[in-house]
Amino acid sequence: MLRVSEFLGGYHRGARVVDGISFDLGETPVTSIVGSNGAGKTSLLRGICGLLPWSAGAVQFAGEAIGHLPPHEIARRGIRMVPDGRGTFPTLSVLENLRVGGHGLKAAIVADRVERELARFPRLRERLHQAAGMLSGGEQQMLAIARAMVADPRLLILDEPSQGLAPLIVDQIFELLPLLTAQGVHILLIEQDVGRGLEASDRGIILEKGRITLEGDSRLLLADERVRESFLGIA
Repeated sequence: MLRVSEFLGGYHRGARVVDGISFDLGETPVTSIVGSNGAGKTSLLRGICGLLPWSAGAVQFAGEAIGHLPPHEIARRGIRMVPDGRGTFPTLSVLENLRVGGHGLKAAIVADRVERELARFPRLRERLHQAAGMLSGGEQQMLAIARAMVADPRLLILDEPSQGLAPLIVDQIFELLPLLTAQGVHILLIEQDVGRGLEASDRGIILEKGRITLEGDSRLLLADERVRESFLGIA
């Protein structure tokens, strides 16, 4: 699936934000990259998606080198990102936002996929003709995910999906992940909330100051003393 090798890039006040990161998602359904604010998570994923220049390393997707490709070509390979802040079009209706996700596809295919996502996210059907900007934060997050899924991605990257949402809504969002992976989609979850990110994933990668400090089975990481003390506040 996605393989990142010795990735270097992103600078803030003279310091490198992402410093020699390597990982391979393999066929793991849900992988989380977790860490505190400023750990380099968003810079890493923006570099992977071609949205941030990087200085060294390699990125491969399904065996193809994609590090040199522009964002739209990376998206065409089957990678979709739901950005921090959701990125919906506030003046467009829910239906119009969903149709944007199928840009370039035949209308009949888009219609079928939109219907599929409305079945998966029934709350969006209730808001179908409302402007996206009038939705709650949780509904906007659902819309952003559904819009990305209209493209039938092979890899879905979620950047901080819990940010700004009530815990109950976060639970509802994360409960949807198995429904997405059942469709054959692999998910890369970027989360500042280390506990929630690990609980929602099969494999976890912990970033600190632009470097991977721990990685492995998420259940084992949740039980790791260093993780419990440093990130979960459990002695």
